[in-house]
Amino acid sequence: MPLVQISIPAGSLSQEQKALMVAKVTDACVEAEGVPAVRQFTWVHINEVPDGGWGMAGRALTLEQMKAALAPRG
Repeated sequence: MPLVQISIPAGSLSQEQKALMVAKVTDACVEAEGVPAVRQFTWVHINEVPDGGWGMAGRALTLEQMKAALAPRG
């Protein structure tokens, strides 16, 4: 019975994006296990971390700082 926990910044994904993530992660678990019946027993838990609750390289980051770091440079 797979249990997958995913942490994301609060407000970074829409409800539709979260639903798609749950569906795709469930599909990946079923594929990895190789047992189609595992789908009905697969749990995906999305944890939304409050803004500023993330840290990397010794400093707390906000969602806006994360978005800026991921933005294409040019």
